[in-house]
Amino acid sequence: MAIDTTILSELRGSVEEMQKSVFDSLRESIENNKDILITQQTEKQMYQGLTSLGTSISPDYKQSTRDRKKRKGQPYDRVTLRDTGDFYASIDIEAKDTEFIIKTPISYSIYLVKKYDDIFGIIEEFMSQFLTTYTLPLLKQNIDDIIART
Repeated sequence: MAIDTTILSELRGSVEEMQKSVFDSLRESIENNKDILITQQTEKQMYQGLTSLGTSISPDYKQSTRDRKKRKGQPYDRVTLRDTGDFYASIDIEAKDTEFIIKTPISYSIYLVKKYDDIFGIIEEFMSQFLTTYTLPLLKQNIDDIIART
């Protein structure tokens, strides 16, 4: 007796589509909400003086930089990496399948990374919140759509 394996092939195709949907949903949620991630990177981390690991950006500013920032009315009690605002404004996010890249065309960013180390990246706690709030609902919807077509 021959067994019709059509249904198994269709199910396998649906499972493969669901697997692909995980990466598609991640990329789409990042692309659609990159402004939230950029704000987290700049205003909620860098401006608060935090690295991507949640530790203080160090080394501290030199005294001359603290004095200049104080005269300008800018925070000088922590390293914010914000002076003119050009650096923050230049930051962009590029979504990939399994990751995203935080980048900037500002030429001096290589010196900032060399001096201050882990300045690019989203704190794990916020990233978890982002995934729960933006990625999971999208993934659930995409999987529901796949199941509905099956």
